[in-house]
Amino acid sequence: MKIFLFSALLVFPFLRNSLEAQTTVTIDGQRVHSEARLVTRNGTVYVAIEDLLKDIGGIAYYSPIMKKANLKYGKFSWVLSLDKGVAVSDGREIPLDGKVLVEGNKVYVALELLGELFGFRITQKPTESSPTIQEQPIPSPTQEGLAMLSGVRFSSYDQEMRTRITFDFQGGVPPFTSRVDRTQNTVEVLFHNCTLGNVSPSIPIGDARIDTVTLRRRNGEVQATIAFKGAIQVREGKLDGDNPRVYFDLVSLVEVQETAQVTPSPSPRPRPSPSPEAAPSPSLEIVNRNVVVLDPGHGGNDPGCVHNGYREKDIVLAIAKKVKGILESRGYTVYMTRESDTYPTFDDRYHLANSKNPFVLVSIHCNASPNPKASGVEVFVGGTKPRGEGALDVATRENAKFLTEQSTVLSNPNKLASIFASAYYLKSREASAKIAELMGQHIAKSAGLPNRGVKEAPLVVLGHMLYPACLVEVGFLSNPDEAKKLASSSFQDRIAQGIAEAIEAFAESPELAKLLGG
Repeated sequence: MKIFLFSALLVFPFLRNSLEAQTTVTIDGQRVHSEARLVTRNGTVYVAIEDLLKDIGGIAYYSPIMKKANLKYGKFSWVLSLDKGVAVSDGREIPLDGKVLVEGNKVYVALELLGELFGFRITQKPTESSPTIQEQPIPSPTQEGLAMLSGVRFSSYDQEMRTRITFDFQGGVPPFTSRVDRTQNTVEVLFHNCTLGNVSPSIPIGDARIDTVTLRRRNGEVQATIAFKGAIQVREGKLDGDNPRVYFDLVSLVEVQETAQVTPSPSPRPRPSPSPEAAPSPSLEIVNRNVVVLDPGHGGNDPGCVHNGYREKDIVLAIAKKVKGILESRGYTVYMTRESDTYPTFDDRYHLANSKNPFVLVSIHCNASPNPKASGVEVFVGGTKPRGEGALDVATRENAKFLTEQSTVLSNPNKLASIFASAYYLKSREASAKIAELMGQHIAKSAGLPNRGVKEAPLVVLGHMLYPACLVEVGFLSNPDEAKKLASSSFQDRIAQGIAEAIEAFAESPELAKLLGG
């Protein structure tokens, strides 16, 4: 049985009926930091299950329409039927009995229920009655003296999107605490009852995930700061014995293929030639903050998904034209990969989008599902693996036509490997996650659709765009009621309004400003 220790390292005093905490989960000796929120209700502690499972490598999806939450971790798969009050897996049922609650369209699961569902043994540190910040006790120095930090090592595992930082000690592993500061992009580690040996105070790493590790002596303590880049997950563990050490694994959440690090040229490139034979060279130095590219999916001999008498290609073109009109009325320059019922090849879309140096590209599509009741908007960013319910189906459907083409871009893996590995591209993918988040929020609000969240998939059209990009599935044509709405001009207006508002919000976002260095 896996050991699952659940604790919270508090960074604020308790608020009424909630725990403002950074969550730490221990699985098989490794601790995983999570931003998953904890709340207390009537003495029971609950965790935001979608956020938690994402951080520990699982999947959770909540459908407010169906009143069901699907949870998957390792070999375990559960469906929480909130309407029936039971959790179901392969014929086995567990009563929920108030161990699940929904607040703000988020599902919270009681810690004790997690033990029942996944076979974990769970303990918790915070209590509802505690009025102050809890701290781990720090033992007094022993007569044998303090432990000594004697070395810092690192290893990059590019295929696993992971970098490991290892701290070596003499005299055993000292007690330590750690916290992730995502506003400063640092992991702060404090080794108690410890001194610093002959180790450089600044260790440059410089890979796709970590900039530097810096060390500082304090009274009987050593503070280590790991400065990271991008959206990462942090796991930690310790090993005693003859070679005592503590390690931190920083794993990229934005999944891209990485090879050797490529340093972009410091000088701006000339604007690319419109010739289709010349693939544009990537650079974020000349991004035009006034330019948007819209990609209405499919077209011509590719109708996209066809359900209930409606064709995807017609609906998404109508929506894209409405978005263009709204944005142009607000002063933006908008390019479209197609303006009529034609089929642009992947190379056509690629060259147009990247040659315009936009601050964002939005590819617009309609969704489909075997479940005719599936409903709502979901947004995708690119990744090498599908993440989220239905992501694989979407990738298979949206990539099918492109993969049959004789593409000069897709047939040049060396160039693409360099693009994936370069620093500007990794930064761009972080911004893509922000536009995707805004897109789901604004469309859901404007059109009154359920927000199915941000997901990742190996989508060809996103994986080869050089600037912030997302693919939005504006609704399900396989749902008869939703299909009628999507074909309605007034409903298309509401979707277009949501897309335009998301783009405007992204234009003013800190994430875009950070990406462009402004």
